[in-house]
Amino acid sequence: MWISHILDYRDQGANMNKNKTVLIMGLGFHGGGVGAANYFTSKGARVVITDLKSENELKQSLELLKNKENLRFVLGKHYFDDFRNADLIIKNPGVPWNSPYIRHALDHGVPVETDLVIFLDKIGQITSNIIGVTGTKGKSTTASLLYRIFKIKYPDTLISGNITGSVFDIINQVKHNSYVILELSSFQLGGISSKGYRLHIGVFTNFMEDHLNYYLNMEDYFRDKSVLYRFQKKGDILVINRDNVVSSLVELPEEVELISFGLGSGFDGEGSFTQKGKIYYRSKEKTDFIMDLSSVKLTGKHNLYNVLAAVTAAYREGLTPWEIERGVSAFSGIEHRLEYIGSYKKCRFYNDSAATTPDAAIQGILSFSGNLTLIAGGSDKNLGLEAFTETINKRVTRLILLEGAGTDRLMKEGLKIDYTVFDNLENAVYDASRHTKSSGTVLLSPGFASFGMFNNEFHRGNEFKRLVLELIEKEKAHEKRQKS
Repeated sequence: MWISHILDYRDQGANMNKNKTVLIMGLGFHGGGVGAANYFTSKGARVVITDLKSENELKQSLELLKNKENLRFVLGKHYFDDFRNADLIIKNPGVPWNSPYIRHALDHGVPVETDLVIFLDKIGQITSNIIGVTGTKGKSTTASLLYRIFKIKYPDTLISGNITGSVFDIINQVKHNSYVILELSSFQLGGISSKGYRLHIGVFTNFMEDHLNYYLNMEDYFRDKSVLYRFQKKGDILVINRDNVVSSLVELPEEVELISFGLGSGFDGEGSFTQKGKIYYRSKEKTDFIMDLSSVKLTGKHNLYNVLAAVTAAYREGLTPWEIERGVSAFSGIEHRLEYIGSYKKCRFYNDSAATTPDAAIQGILSFSGNLTLIAGGSDKNLGLEAFTETINKRVTRLILLEGAGTDRLMKEGLKIDYTVFDNLENAVYDASRHTKSSGTVLLSPGFASFGMFNNEFHRGNEFKRLVLELIEKEKAHEKRQKS
């Protein structure tokens, strides 16, 4: 099969694939399309990138590929001819398999894969130490914690997957038996479901309602998530959250070891728990102290679960409590997830733009007490809003909403506090800065997707940070003038 020739290209000579055409469906904003383009052009292939977004929308990604040879762009539209005449199609994970263009390619015998398939095919020949992390929320934080911990003992450890960037960015850095941490979305797992890939360790952080604008129902959503452990065998491990519904949904293959994490110590089997400000790990033989919770720098109960997930997987894989605590204590969080930006007029500003579901936004809100201004709203994912509305009514002092279809639905769901709606983030931030009381908190935790007003949740978060930092700089400049 031609894919294997691409994979083995490095060992077969410089001109091996100069007559082959790879079509990349979806350039995107997170680096996946850019990484794929760089990888296949480096192998001598002709590359066609086709995306329904315009040149202006994709400006940032296009800038990274300017002056690259053997590369053609088709933007704002797709052509069936391009799909039919390709030798290989690399599909963005978010593109459904029933896309008419994908069906057209398959009908004409053109192989369609995702970047993760190419990646796992290649690194599977080099290492079996692959740790996959999935879940509705907490994937990025848990994967990042694991990376920090494993990097202490194993300097060759790598991280990739759904955590922005491309798996192709690290494909040539994987060494013999090195650890590879992969954050895996349901779309990515669904894209490899027919391949039977075996992950040595799977970490399932939680399972909540999400992506019902893509999946028919929650059963379909979980079916893709279950690819994380579906092909595991004897000697492999699945780490799950016993305090979440995922613990009742998982049906493990025989001989795969199940280990759990959670807050309390009343559980059967092996796993981690917290007690009197400390984290412990209990096996069949003994209970070991791992670390003090005072070493954790992350905010919120949900982040404690992320820490427990990482601690459990790392300790079971043989890392010491000292190595684990060192890795956890050095980690203060990742961008757009309860990210502290700074203080303006004695009010603290936090960027939680990655909270694109009501459940995620609820966790953000519950991480704070006292005077809280919430900036929320956006485009709809068709998820339930009752719990989100209830939490807002109980815990939020001032509510600021950004326009969107999700916002329209939220406003009809029984909000009992006053709110203001803005059609741009700048006015929302300005309003929050004026009306939040001193020593209060301003939290961007939208609970909805960002499309329409922003390219994605990262664009939204970056704009929020820019606006807040501008306010902080103006305040500093004013204070400096006052002193002089």
